[in-house]
Amino acid sequence: MKRPTKKSFYECMSLKYNRKFGKDDSYLYDQLIEIIAEASKDSSRMMELAELTVMSKSDRLIYRNNQACKGIELTPIQVDMYLSTIEFGLEYIT
Repeated sequence: MKRPTKKSFYECMSLKYNRKFGKDDSYLYDQLIEIIAEASKDSSRMMELAELTVMSKSDRLIYRNNQACKGIELTPIQVDMYLSTIEFGLEYIT
């Protein structure tokens, strides 16, 4: 498994969201590493993650609601950043 650097990840996210990403966003980098490890283990899980990245706006709302039912409250921007993290991570799957 190739591993992206924090610097490259933060730069990509900074460009995408027009704000500075850094130390305070380390949870996103941790999430990225987990995504890469998870997707590398099983091709069906990789496909599930890839499918999340192409959700429509209404599908994202359904996803947020499903997460809320599990006790995980996310804002729309948090969902967007999670999906961006998945997109970035999928590039590192071998």
